[in-house]
Amino acid sequence: MNGFTKSIMLISTLVLVIGGGFSLYLTFQANQTVALTHADARGVAIESFDPVAYHTAGAAQKGVANFQVTWAGSIWYFTSLENRQAFSADPEKYAPQYGGYDPLGMATGGAAQPATPELWTIEEGKLYLFYSGETRKIWQENTVENRKEANIKWAKLKQQIFYKQEMAKP
Repeated sequence: MNGFTKSIMLISTLVLVIGGGFSLYLTFQANQTVALTHADARGVAIESFDPVAYHTAGAAQKGVANFQVTWAGSIWYFTSLENRQAFSADPEKYAPQYGGYDPLGMATGGAAQPATPELWTIEEGKLYLFYSGETRKIWQENTVENRKEANIKWAKLKQQIFYKQEMAKP
């Protein structure tokens, strides 16, 4: 074998290995359960942060188990009785968009990438939580178009979630 043939064989092997690994990753991702709201193993949404505090205190504050409510299949913690009551009266107003998943991931590929509650913004009265400072920066460079795309992809993802839930019922 000459050098050219060896190079082609090496490149072909690399393509197969990388492609196979990527295929395995996509298969793994497809089998991951995505819920309407990102929650931990205990079912607590947005890492115990109070969704109302972002709006009222302008800060990311951890809630406590003493003030909790169940909504959208998750448990939500609050810093006070007043915040719990405000959320209970209008959860859609306070809950993070896209179930607490990163909005840029939703906009660019419909990915349910869990967000970091300390990285947030409120736009047009809606709470957005981000995976990283970089995703927040990119999101804010073209908020209108990103929001439009994320809304479309979130609607599709919610349909898939509801379908899977219906199919799982006995």
